Amino acid sequence: MFTPGTTNDKIIKGPMTISAMFPFFKGTVFESGIDAAFESTKKYEAYLFRDKKYAHINYGSGSAHLIHLQLITDGFHGLRNTIFASGIEAAFASHKTNEAYLFKGDSYALINFAPGTTNDYIIGGVKKILPNWPSLRPILPRKNRGLDVHDHSSRVDDGDRGQDHDEL
Repeated sequence: MFTPGTTNDKIIKGPMTISAMFPFFKGTVFESGIDAAFESTKKYEAYLFRDKKYAHINYGSGSAHLIHLQLITDGFHGLRNTIFASGIEAAFASHKTNEAYLFKGDSYALINFAPGTTNDYIIGGVKKILPNWPSLRPILPRKNRGLDVHDHSSRVDDGDRGQDHDEL
């Protein structure tokens, strides 16, 4: 549970595997990981991405269920023939209704989406990140490709304290 401006955040449920929390992902590409996600404008709904697929889910307490699981280009027609057709590496919902930012490699796009339809479209085209997000210059490009997960059972000389961590 996250409460902005406080220091008493806590994990409500978990940690657990993806398929333990969302059994409908068992046997799918999402069972082994999620590349990106953004929250829908519909209550308790989100879009999750893995490789060329996306899942539209309802994560409501006690009623979590899969709405769609299909190719990105089948659900987001506006992403056809773009770099996002083969996958999305990061995403977040905009503060504007039915808009989200998608990222892949050194590029991004702002999309308009309408939950439950395929009437999505890219706003202003696919763009390069750095010229349009200058505040990210000090941290991009990142040389690593994600979380460093390895055996932390014994302390090693590099200062590892027994936790998974980003290799910055």
